[in-house]
Amino acid sequence: MTRDLGNYLRGLGFNASMRVTGGAYENTLNQNPNADVLPSVLEWSVETLDPEAAMDSAYQVLSAQRAIVFLDPYGMHCEWGQTMHVTLHRAQTGRAITKSDFFDDKPRPASIGARTRRVTRARTISNYAADIAGNFDEPSTERLISSIRTAALARTSFNPENRLISLWSAIEVLLSEPREVARIVHYAKLIVPCIVMRHARRQVIATYNELLPRYRSRLNKITRSMETESHGQEAFAELLFLPENEAHQTALCQLLAENPLALHRVYKLQRDYKNIKAVNSTMDDHYDRVRWQIHRVYRARNQLVHAGQIPSYLESVILNLAEYYRSAIVTIVGRAKKEDLKSDIDQVVSEIGIKYGIMRSHFRKGKPDTPLSKEQVGKIMDTR
Repeated sequence: MTRDLGNYLRGLGFNASMRVTGGAYENTLNQNPNADVLPSVLEWSVETLDPEAAMDSAYQVLSAQRAIVFLDPYGMHCEWGQTMHVTLHRAQTGRAITKSDFFDDKPRPASIGARTRRVTRARTISNYAADIAGNFDEPSTERLISSIRTAALARTSFNPENRLISLWSAIEVLLSEPREVARIVHYAKLIVPCIVMRHARRQVIATYNELLPRYRSRLNKITRSMETESHGQEAFAELLFLPENEAHQTALCQLLAENPLALHRVYKLQRDYKNIKAVNSTMDDHYDRVRWQIHRVYRARNQLVHAGQIPSYLESVILNLAEYYRSAIVTIVGRAKKEDLKSDIDQVVSEIGIKYGIMRSHFRKGKPDTPLSKEQVGKIMDTR
């Protein structure tokens, strides 16, 4: 397997190591056409009925971890050999077994930086995988992993129809079964709050990250001069949304004066959350758009599955659904991390819907022209 994948699995406690010249598996692994880019090996012990089942078990483990990697927007180079070395218990030698139905090979993703940066991505994804494995009860973990693996099929297929069907199937696996209402009504009611819950936070982080490469030190200087205990994107949100930071907002505008695009993005973000009325309008509009898109996805999926018709807007639907799925998973896992005990995924999804309803009720009761307070900024940033 690749070095990044080996480091990632080792961090999760798997028996992964660098290849040793002269090992019993050397001749087998060299049969792989990509052997020169696979410096790591995984030793996987399992009780099965035959060697082929043992090899398939190792493949299932690797594919499940690759599916988790696909949740990260930058990803990681995950590749392994089609031919594996299988040795029976207490046997002196093993034999090569090749799996014929591996996913189609993909071009290697471009490097995003130096080696230290790649290690950081692997560590981040490892932590995320640990969160998935450690914060849910056993049935929920199995269902969550199954959903993630189903969604990953969309990333390993060049067929847009398969991509849409896989992503929607992953949504259905993730959520409970409907009982007394139409399927789409039930699924939309559960999944939309998981998608929109952290929308404001994602907006702030996206704008903040765009400013950092060019303005990091000067931007940090502005946020550190504010009367706040927050840091990073939380401090940036308070800078934009709190009326008492008007002088600091002026300093930010002066900093971005020669960058009209950045200034416009900051202006639009501040306009969307400048007071209670703006917050209610932004949240209502986003909720309605997402709900409409979920219904649109369901119609497109039904056209494919039941009528064999390919909608003209298929590509845009797939892009939206992939981002919605990632957002929902992040929200669900983040909510489960806050609990002391292992969570049931259906309970977590229900609590997210309840929490979103409470937040919307809070802002609807406010006076329209009232500026936001620090506590309200914490609510839309999902820190309170």
